[in-house]
Amino acid sequence: WQLNFHNDNVSWSTINKEINDIPWHTLFNGKNTDTCIKILLSCLLMLCIKLIPRKKPRSKSKIPRERKKLLNRMKMLKREKHRTYSKLKEKMLEKKIHETETMLIHHRKEERRTKEKKVIENMKNNPKVLFDYINKQKIEIQKLAHSKYKMNIFMTKKKFVNCW
Repeated sequence: WQLNFHNDNVSWSTINKEINDIPWHTLFNGKNTDTCIKILLSCLLMLCIKLIPRKKPRSKSKIPRERKKLLNRMKMLKREKHRTYSKLKEKMLEKKIHETETMLIHHRKEERRTKEKKVIENMKNNPKVLFDYINKQKIEIQKLAHSKYKMNIFMTKKKFVNCW
């Protein structure tokens, strides 16, 4: 079972009280360590199942709706640009693609600002939020650097380099 120990509804005081109320001396009296460990683990498992809520699966997409729409628009415009024959329409599509890219960048900046505000607000109550935010930023930077490095190896000025 996937239990959510970080949930706010977990009452640790009741769990401690339940553990203290169990007569451990009578349970472990005259038994070897293997059976004592099995009894202890089974008691703790039953308490956890009884008092700790289960984890809920994430059904919601992590990509925000607005960004998803912009990304789909980019795909559509690039597809349309690839199909066109006239230079005039191609330039118009390039302009639209550029506009959507700027909108995407703006949306990401706004999201970053809101996340930073939330982190600053919750920093006093829960300092782990700050460290979690910093670690996520480091991971994003590493992914970005890795993808840019790959792009520099395989792509040069919109032409695919034969790397074999």
